[in-house]
Amino acid sequence: MADEKQETTPKRKKMNALTLAEIEAKLAECRDKQGGLDSTYARQLLARKKALSS
Repeated sequence: MADEKQETTPKRKKMNALTLAEIEAKLAECRDKQGGLDSTYARQLLARKKALSS
């Protein structure tokens, strides 16, 4: 029963394992769902994007 639950739930990636394209997608999702980039999660994504871009 526990195996079935693990197979159906999507695996989340840690923020430091995301690629630049995945970060862009997450930022777009934050803009749509949260109405902006004011959340802590969005700010962390922006900082990670800046680190990858440098």
